[in-house]
Parts: sequence; structure tokens; C-alpha cells
Amino acid sequence: MKTIPKMLLMAALALSASVVMPSTYAAELPPAAARSPIVVYPQLATRSAGANVSSALLERLRELRILRVLVGLDLKHTPSHRLSEVESIRQRADLMVMQDALIKRTFGARQDGVIARFEDIPYLTLEVSEHQLMRLLTDPNVHSVQEDGLAAPMLRESTKLIRAKRVWGPKFELRGKGQTIAILDTGSNHSRMLKKSRIVSGGCYSSNHPGYGSKSLCPGGAEVKNNAAAGKNCPESIAGCDHGTHVATIAAGNSGKLKGVAREANIIRMQVFSQFNSSVYCGPSVPCIMSFTSDQVKALERIYKLRKKHNIAAVNLSLGSGNYASYCDGNQPAMTEIIDLLTDAGVAVVVAGGNSSIPTYGFGYTSFPACIKNAIAVGNSTKSDSVSVFSSHSDLIDLLAPGENIYAGLPGRRYGTKSGTSMAAPHVAGAIALLKGYRPNATVTELVTALKCSGELLSAAGIAKPRVDVRKAYRFLKKNKTGC
Repeated sequence: MKTIPKMLLMAALALSASVVMPSTYAAELPPAAARSPIVVYPQLATRSAGANVSSALLERLRELRILRVLVGLDLKHTPSHRLSEVESIRQRADLMVMQDALIKRTFGARQDGVIARFEDIPYLTLEVSEHQLMRLLTDPNVHSVQEDGLAAPMLRESTKLIRAKRVWGPKFELRGKGQTIAILDTGSNHSRMLKKSRIVSGGCYSSNHPGYGSKSLCPGGAEVKNNAAAGKNCPESIAGCDHGTHVATIAAGNSGKLKGVAREANIIRMQVFSQFNSSVYCGPSVPCIMSFTSDQVKALERIYKLRKKHNIAAVNLSLGSGNYASYCDGNQPAMTEIIDLLTDAGVAVVVAGGNSSIPTYGFGYTSFPACIKNAIAVGNSTKSDSVSVFSSHSDLIDLLAPGENIYAGLPGRRYGTKSGTSMAAPHVAGAIALLKGYRPNATVTELVTALKCSGELLSAAGIAKPRVDVRKAYRFLKKNKTGC
């Protein structure tokens, strides 16, 4: 596990929002999505601060009666891709032994509170009662205990604006062929723009959880399904279930005159949402869909395992929540760990930056998980090439891309228009896939540097950020530049 700096620790001890929300302009959050997740670092916290945060976590449990938590283990852990096969197997075995021991200490002979184990990061997801939570908070092998937050899908001709079309032609032939983009969202299905031959893998991570009243939307009600068919969009009768198809077709759709950014790239579709049927969680919009953080992390771990087989260039998360003026790594240790792992392995994690400049949320903030340092945070630009009024104007934003009134695919054979940083993010994921096709061995840092240094600077609220220009980024790489 990483050592948390003192200042980062203090930030982690603060109660901060960590629920992914729709980026629809002026959208209202479901009550459950408005909750502030709590994270405790038992070994690192000062006695008084630790007691305060631990008490807050206990209060949350008493409110909910039972609590889902992501538990980080105090285990020295090396990214698997940096180990030999033998070393990797040994490390996973050591992790399993440590997980088994913690489960036994927490639950005794019964293990019905175990929701998920992770293999590539030292974490597990548990459902605990009050006395079980206290055991975790006093266990010498526990590094962190994080409330498992809930998330909702994010909302608010663009390929020409970012000049993707200029690199598709015969002179460059950069169309994403041989690259793969993973879309973690509500699933996707478009018979024209997303041909079955280009959907190389997929999965579904969704939770049946009586305590929270959630219902899995995976085929057959399973909580985990790892196949391409399982990644189809969730039922359209539930608001928001068309979101993932729209995002996926922006990144890599291809049908006649309507083409996504990386029009020949393959797609991995991941459905990570669950259905909630209570107004306590949804508010007036019942039913609603939300996603547990642990389900997202589990899906990202699956992407890590598939990265070489399918040559994954980027992961897109059009998700966002909360408002952060600085990096939030300490508030979400599990998500940070998996994003760091993917980035180090050469997979770019692209995240919608959020719509924090609307009056409800204030100026100068970005959302989670875009606020994680190694995430590529994307803000929103207009078709007239200005920063969208609702887009995050935070200095944490890395890149801008079109996201207003984007016409793309909807489930089945339909098409429609949506706006938001959700639509901006897949433009960047597609751009990375195009550049990766030209420079297969480039690191994430090198590709992002090319996009940043070559982009068109757009200013708002005193902050200037680059709007993606794929043609200029290609030339930047061709000249072997390393900085702006």
C-alpha cells in the first residue's frame, strides 16, 4: 500500500462527496447519491481525528443498519505487470492468505459478509455489522476502511472540431484499428454503430443488496458476468440506461456518415449499474440506477487483466460526483489504487470532469473520480469553441473536448442528442486510441502531453485549458517532442 502524506491524510479525514452524478445541466441528485462517503485510515490517523471519523462511520452504519465497505490491507504490493509470472502468482497467493485471515478475524466461521475479493490490488469489499466494523478499525493489518459509495450516470459534429477526420484519411490512416476502448457505463448496444465484430469483450458488475434495496441488472440477476453479451445496456424503461450507448458511439461508433472518433477501434462494454426501487435512495424518480464504487473498481480490475489480450488504449468513465478543489486521492484509496495501476500499465483512464460551474455547485471544482491525480479529467467545450458555461472550470481539468448537443447512437438503432462532460470524455478516449495506433509503445504521460501541448487553448474563469486537436497531437509525436 502507498504511504499517505500528512496533508493528504487530513484531507482524507474530511467528509467529502464521492457519489457519481449525472452531469445533466441543473440535474437533481437522488438522495442516496447526495451522501458523503467516509474513509478512515486507522493506523495513520491521529487519535482525536481518527476517533471523530470512526464515529462518523459508525453513525452511518447505525443509520443504514448494515454497511458496505472497501477494506484496504496493509500489504506491500507491486503492480503485477512489473513482476515475473512466478512472482505475480506468489504475490496473489500472499494476498489471498491475508484476505482469508482478515475475513476469519472479522466474521469468524461465517463468511456471508464477503462481497468481493480483489486480486491485483490489496482490497476486499465487505458487508459489516457494528461489531464487525469495530474489528476492522482495530485490526493491525487494515490500512483503510472506506464506505462503498453510490453513483449515478452522468449527462449534459464534434469529430470535425477536434480534427479527428484529418488523421483518418489515406495520408495517416489513424482510425483506431488494432486498439480497444473500454467503456464503463450503463452498457451499450447499437446494431449499426457498434457492430458485434468490434465488441471484443464485456461484463456486468451489479449488486443485489437487500440492505440498500438494490437489484442486479446483470443477465439472470447475477452480480458478475464476464462476457460481451453481459455488457449490453440496462433496461431502457429505467431513466439513464441509454447513456452508455451514446458514450460508446462517440468514442468508436461507425455507421455510414456518422462516425465516432476512433471509428475502427474495438470496444469492451461494461455495465456497472444496479436498480434501486425506493424513494429513500432515488427521490421522486423511482426506479433509478446507481453504481457502487466497488463494482466500478472490480470492473477496472477486469480491464487490467484484459489489457494485453485486447490491446486496451483507454478506459472511459463518464461518471462524476462531489466537488474537489484539489486532488482527492486520499478520499478514495481503492479507486486511486486501480487507476494508478492501469496508468502504470499503459492504459489511460479518461474521466468526465463534471458540471461544477452551475450555481448549485460553485466555481473552480471538479468531480470524483476526475479529481484523482492520474485520471485524465475532461472538461466541456462548445461547437463555437468556447468553454461550456456548465463545465468544470477547475485547474484540475487536463483537457477540453466537445460536449454540447452531441448527436450519437442510442440503444437499438436509434440516435439522439445529449450534452455534458459525459460526452466530452469519450472524444478524448477516442483520441488516445488514434494516437496509440501511431505510437503503440507510448506511455500514458507521453500521449497526454502530446494532446495538452498541441491543443487549442480556451479560457474561462481565469483558467486556460487545451481543447483536443488530434492532427496537431499526431505532428507533436511525429517530431518526437517531449514537452510544450
